[in-house]
Amino acid sequence: MSLSVSLSRTTDHPNLPHSFQKEWDPFFSYTSGRWLWNEEAQLLKRYQPFNVEELKEIAARSVDAKTCVKITKLPEGSYNKAFLLTMDNDVQVIAKIPNPYIPQEFATANEVATLDFLLNELGIPVPRVFAWSSKKDQPVGVEYIIMEKAPGNELSKSWGTMDISDKVDIVSQLAKILAKIAAVDFGHYGSLFYRDDIENGINVPGIADRFCIGPTSDFRFWEEERKFMNAYRGPWSSFRSYAIDIARREKEWISQYANPRPPADPLRQSDSQESPDSHIKILEKYLEVIPHLIPSHPGLNRSVLWHPDLHFGNIFVKENRVVSVIDWQGCSCLPVFHTCRIPKFLKIHGPFLFDLPPAAGLTPQEKEDNLQRYQLTQLQRLYISKFREIDNDVFSALSFPQALTRQQLIDFSGYTWDDDGLFPFREMMVRTRREWMELTGQPQSLCPVTFTADELASHVAEAKNWEDRKDLFDALGVPLDGWVHLEDFEAKVEAMRNLVSSVIDLADDKEAVKHALRAWKLSESGPASLSPYIHSLNANTKNIHL
Repeated sequence: MSLSVSLSRTTDHPNLPHSFQKEWDPFFSYTSGRWLWNEEAQLLKRYQPFNVEELKEIAARSVDAKTCVKITKLPEGSYNKAFLLTMDNDVQVIAKIPNPYIPQEFATANEVATLDFLLNELGIPVPRVFAWSSKKDQPVGVEYIIMEKAPGNELSKSWGTMDISDKVDIVSQLAKILAKIAAVDFGHYGSLFYRDDIENGINVPGIADRFCIGPTSDFRFWEEERKFMNAYRGPWSSFRSYAIDIARREKEWISQYANPRPPADPLRQSDSQESPDSHIKILEKYLEVIPHLIPSHPGLNRSVLWHPDLHFGNIFVKENRVVSVIDWQGCSCLPVFHTCRIPKFLKIHGPFLFDLPPAAGLTPQEKEDNLQRYQLTQLQRLYISKFREIDNDVFSALSFPQALTRQQLIDFSGYTWDDDGLFPFREMMVRTRREWMELTGQPQSLCPVTFTADELASHVAEAKNWEDRKDLFDALGVPLDGWVHLEDFEAKVEAMRNLVSSVIDLADDKEAVKHALRAWKLSESGPASLSPYIHSLNANTKNIHL
């Protein structure tokens, strides 16, 4: 199937909106979910045509096969398309193709170098790369990685039925793998590349000469117009410079490119969220506190690799052994105190449970919930304690009570303009002042940032609005970007239809409602189309906010 043939043979596809079905090939489109609003813009960001026949030929050659006999599109994540290619010699490989908005050249080159280093220098179980290109000017027409299909199965498929002893084994193995990776100090902060792929890369003493530290491939440094801001991408000799550059980058982007939502936009969170000046002022406060939050202990500032997204789907197991850890895209070398974190599947939402309460009077479901929380508490404690035996610096970072405050303060500084990012960032600033003694060892009076009584009162009021909106979206079971699983789309559209109906019933100014709903760009495909409800508005009233 050549590219030109595939584009001409497009047919209706149930997972694409009707406006796209006649023009876009589902093979190159995002088909693993739907969006309830702004769907066409989301799909456009993820549409990536390429020369399928050339990809198949390169993949076959890379594993000494004559031909690729089958290519199957796999469920995709936010950043890449993935395909399973089967050869005439029964070998199967994965082809990974980044979406157009991923950092061009850098993301692919960084991921390949990282996988090579982990597998061949450290012996870490990661996929072997057979062929790759970080350039578009080659026969496939896009960047790609042809890699080994991970053996075993995703941990998600067996974790729920595992005995606690098997879970202990998996957690212990994972800690040892991560500790082995974290034992390497890269000296500078940035991302790992082959020396031949990066100009002015920084040599790392003690590792193979073919590797170097270059600019970060963290997607946030390349998103939208940030891709033109070369000054803020490193590599950095100090973490202070890294943390400061995040805020400098965002201040420049907000000053030049931020586009506030109009008052009628249902996704508008608050006046402060839509005020560039509010963002810049709080980022300036952040710049005052960040130098005080960096530990003085050299071991906590070691530059180490750490998996950026360690969840069930990225860990493969076979016979209770971790046999592969996948998806190292966007991986950076950062200090121990900031980058070393608890894996997502070991995080506890709510209080820890260190002892099982008496079972008398509890329902079976309550007993099961307590058991699961108790086991998760013990597994997280085990994970952290393993590093005490192997790497005391990582242990100190993971067990520091204020670690999350410091990490999230730095993380959130780069996302204030996203959706409702200003409030949680300000909350981290308030919390930083409150926990100043614990974070720095200095009395709170020495914290360079203060908040007036009016500022704190405004923040508390905004917290109520933030929680209310969060509760609304939680009740709908929809994130702020409107993404839903394919099987849930029709039900979610129905829920949105009911919400729109309620809004119309309560509205005074139906013309304002119509304008707001059109601005929201609600999806109109599916049997529960929203358009009849939007167009049923008649002029009568005054104002509406969702």
